[in-house]
Amino acid sequence: MMPCRSAAPATKIAVFFAAVLASSPSYAEVDFDCVVQPNRTIVIGSPVTGILSEVEVSRGDRVEEGQLLARLESDLETATVALSALRAKDDANIVAQDARLTLLREREERAKALLERGTATRDTYEQAQAELAIAEAELRRLEVEREIARLELKRAEVSLERRSIYSKVDGLVTRSDLSAGEFVSQDASILHIADLDPLHIEAFLPIGYFDQIKVGATAQVALRQPAGEVADVVVDVVDSVFDASSDTFGVRLLLPNPDLRLPAGQRCKVLMDLAPIERDGTGLLVD
Repeated sequence: MMPCRSAAPATKIAVFFAAVLASSPSYAEVDFDCVVQPNRTIVIGSPVTGILSEVEVSRGDRVEEGQLLARLESDLETATVALSALRAKDDANIVAQDARLTLLREREERAKALLERGTATRDTYEQAQAELAIAEAELRRLEVEREIARLELKRAEVSLERRSIYSKVDGLVTRSDLSAGEFVSQDASILHIADLDPLHIEAFLPIGYFDQIKVGATAQVALRQPAGEVADVVVDVVDSVFDASSDTFGVRLLLPNPDLRLPAGQRCKVLMDLAPIERDGTGLLVD
């Protein structure tokens, strides 16, 4: 009977794979404290000074992009727009000058024909030419004035539009500082709006996990409100500057919130599958 020669190599292979498995990191779910923050908070002011005639929203209201938030008194600007519109549409002078040009062109052509037949003097023809040139210049001046009137109308409309304040984002009004009848300066705050989509999940992790956290990685976040809510999040920022006093680094994750259902300003837990980190007897990380 032939001796079995495969036992020893098989044993070595088994020992090798056991060593590899023993040296491979064992991943486990780790949780970290975090805070839910708005994407951004926008302070709504006014580009011009004046008296507030109305504020359309108040604290706690949801607003949409393009929604009217507030309006300043604008009686003067409205009247200016109406006056400018009337001037911009008035082309009576141009119509009259155009008719005068037609007459002068015919007169100039007759004077030229009479001069060629010898029945009119050159002075008569040259005078007709001069009158025609002056009338053409006057028409160009009137056309420029009409264009200026149109530009003045646009300026008046922009001035009027600047007295209406619209939201630039979908969000939630978190603060209302001024009411109708109050004076608004250019550095005054009328409203604060929190942009809640997406929400920012801010967490600080021990620096031993730094090499394991990458932008685009997925994780989960457990919220306090709604109670028991767990949602998927994506790593958006990994800070490369550590906090030496706490041996931590900052991580920001994004939580989609298209219907603004999830509130900001609450504590939470970030859940990640990570390999354990080792520490020595002093509590410092082992390299």
